[in-house]
Order: sequence, then C-alpha cells, then structure tokens
Amino acid sequence: MDKNQVSELLIRIGANPSYRGFPYLTHIICRASSEGSEPFLTSKVLYRDAAEYFHVSPDSIQHSIRTLLNAYWAQDNGKYFCHITGYPNSGPLPPKEFIAVLADYLQRNPQ
Repeated sequence: MDKNQVSELLIRIGANPSYRGFPYLTHIICRASSEGSEPFLTSKVLYRDAAEYFHVSPDSIQHSIRTLLNAYWAQDNGKYFCHITGYPNSGPLPPKEFIAVLADYLQRNPQ
C-alpha cells in the first residue's frame, strides 16, 4: 500500500497531519493493509515495527497515536470516519480497532 494513499485517506476522514503521530499512524496502516502482510499483526508488532523505522521507542509511537486519535474523536470526526469507511460506530475507537478498520477499508478499496 502506498503511504500517500493512506495519508490522503486519513486527511479525508479528518485526521490532522500536524500531529507527531500522523506519520506513525500512516506507516502502521500502510503496513497493516499491505498485500502479503500477516493476517493477524498485533498492535504491539506494528508499534515495534514503526519504532524501528522511525528510530523512536514503541511507547513513543503508541503515545503519539493515542494523542492524535484523542484529538480526532474530540473534534467529532467520527461522522467522516463512518461516511467513508461504512463502519457503523462513530464513537471513539481504540487505536487497534481504528487501524484495523482503515486497513480493511484500503484492502477492499484499492486505488
């Protein structure tokens, strides 16, 4: 999966690219949605992979993504998330579920 495609999707659903967690989330969703990726990649594995890629700690990756998603849900962006992905829950999702829904959406809707 192309990182530009993932970034564009995140922006379309209202994610703010100025957050430190934005490139981390982009990388993780890209990895999770790639063809040939392991079907049950855990968030722990994805955070560790992103931490190695960005040369930061997995805790930093997790914290930055949580900060981005907390702001995302606080700005009432769930309506965009539901409209684009077709996911029925517009309330705050844990990062693992948010990532899984977007990775699944990208796999079902290749550009």
